[in-house]
Amino acid sequence: MKIIPAIDLLDGKCVRLLKGDYSKRSNYNNNPVDQINEFTKAGFDYIHIIDLNAAKSGGDENLLLIEEISQIKNIKIQVGGGIRDSKKIERLFSYNVDRVIVGTAAITDKIFQKELRNNFEIEKIIYGLDFKIINNSPLLSVNGWTENTNINLFDYVEENYWIKNILATDISLDGTLEGPNINIYKPVSHQTTGHLRMHGKEVFRHAVEKLAQTAESAMKKAQLIADEIDWVVPHQANMRIIQGTAKKMGIDPERVVT
Repeated sequence: MKIIPAIDLLDGKCVRLLKGDYSKRSNYNNNPVDQINEFTKAGFDYIHIIDLNAAKSGGDENLLLIEEISQIKNIKIQVGGGIRDSKKIERLFSYNVDRVIVGTAAITDKIFQKELRNNFEIEKIIYGLDFKIINNSPLLSVNGWTENTNINLFDYVEENYWIKNILATDISLDGTLEGPNINIYKPVSHQTTGHLRMHGKEVFRHAVEKLAQTAESAMKKAQLIADEIDWVVPHQANMRIIQGTAKKMGIDPERVVT
């Protein structure tokens, strides 16, 4: 298991949205570089970054800031938000970004889907398959969670069986602290032979704490393998709690932060 602290960028600041609603925004740090430095002091060396402006617009609003962050020593970053063509992926990789997260265009643009599969190292591409439960079905959302599609999460994963990395977020639970939608994550984990990453405070608070109490039985019940799951936790999460939880789960703290 690898715990990855996350930063959401909006207008150059670290923020958090409730259920993906841009009008329900909480600011946490006006200086993302300072936030990164806090992570490195806590022992983390891998950071998850989402450009919320770009996720909604498809633009490059925070790209220069991301370039600045990528130059910080002794960290690696994975970046998502508004990545809808190959040129932007190439630009991010030129910044030494370790992995990129694709969503909207990877879901809606067949040509871009082929380019991703044929032109890039697939292990370096994470598919951001964010969904809302509509009529009891997990339907994918696009354009910064502002638009719903009729594409079922399970159908997409089955059709694109070759995907190696999936980052799945249940938008209806994001930021609510109500616990992860294990009924969705469980079958998705069965469909993919790659890595499943779960995102959000609902995962951190509920799932990680539950696993700390009954790690082995919870894993068996969910039929998820700890070594193949990354937990992406919000940047405002208490690092001491994260590290303490890891110890309770029998995970070497050194392994958590590397």
